[in-house]
Amino acid sequence: MGGSGGGEGGGPAVTLPGSPAAGWRMPAFYFVHFFGVGVTLPFLNIYFDAVGMKGVHLGLLNAVPRLTLGLAPPLLGALADKYRRGREVLLLGAAVSVAAALAMWGREGFWPLLILVTLYSAARGSLVPIAENVCLREIAQSGAQYGRVRLWGSLGFIAAALGVGALVDAVSIGAMFPVLAGSSFLLMGVIVFFPREGGEARRRFQGDLLELLRNRPCMILLWTSTLVAFSAGPFSIYFSIYLKELGHPAWVIGMAWTAGVASEIFFFVYAQALQRRVGLKAMITAGMLACALRWEMITWTESGAFLVAIQTLHGVAFGVFHAASIQYVDRLSGPATKNTAQSLYSSAEIGLGVTAGGLLASWLLPRWGFPALLHAGALLSLAGAAWFVLALGVRNEEAS
Repeated sequence: MGGSGGGEGGGPAVTLPGSPAAGWRMPAFYFVHFFGVGVTLPFLNIYFDAVGMKGVHLGLLNAVPRLTLGLAPPLLGALADKYRRGREVLLLGAAVSVAAALAMWGREGFWPLLILVTLYSAARGSLVPIAENVCLREIAQSGAQYGRVRLWGSLGFIAAALGVGALVDAVSIGAMFPVLAGSSFLLMGVIVFFPREGGEARRRFQGDLLELLRNRPCMILLWTSTLVAFSAGPFSIYFSIYLKELGHPAWVIGMAWTAGVASEIFFFVYAQALQRRVGLKAMITAGMLACALRWEMITWTESGAFLVAIQTLHGVAFGVFHAASIQYVDRLSGPATKNTAQSLYSSAEIGLGVTAGGLLASWLLPRWGFPALLHAGALLSLAGAAWFVLALGVRNEEAS
């Protein structure tokens, strides 16, 4: 992996000085971080709904924090690259997310919730791209497989979705916040053991950044990922609420999210074998097509069992897509812009696209309804896949 911008090939892997592979710290990071995601993604909108947030307010409570996911990660990733201080940026983000999660506990007003959830999102959402870079450097040294490290994040999400679902049913929806703060505190304990890069600030960083931004394959991936993420806006905001309105209990909502994440595990385990067989670009294309199929199939049924089963498409729509994309981005970025490149990809995948899609969905939902928005999302995902294939093809670059 590695190499500088301008092409699809790459040079030798870039390693962090003084970073002997520690087999436990990246699995621990992924498990704890995505445990927190398994708290917020299924249940945070239910909390907002329970305290009276509806319509545009609900859309803004989702869209504004996601806007920070489009802005904060690239900024902090660039700072980590320029000043070689990735670990310190990670510790700061985890500490801020502890405070924000505790402050949300019991809050009901729109403006306090908006400020706090935005702060939490900016802090916590900036952690993964920098950690992904650490992970890729470590597996380059140790020979481990990315998917088999990253699957610990899926296990953490499942543990949270099932456990917090039961907690919510037994206590109250507000019980999610101390759990969320605890996961951020545990992250700080893991990040302390991350390697320190050290060294002087990079003086040529602006030129390295411009080289990255001129890299055509990288930019095409970012734009098509943004389009597919836009299609996910309605789902990310309203799926849990939709299940609740259909009469399904909290444990079914948790199972629906769990089924999707559980399907990631299978594909993460076999991601490297799939990569050797078809290549990264074909995997990215398959993920986009699976996303389109997923949105469309949700409109076909109201059965809890079938809706849970449909979520297994997440294994391809995210698991295959993400495992291929972060490695493709890594190959297209130079040694000085690894954190920045991963942060830009994170912004495209979970930031700007979903933000715009969520805002538009909050405005269109009363007029169109949730199923119609999913139909439109399926078409957008198909458009993203077509754009990617026509621009870059699906040649198996592993065979060259």
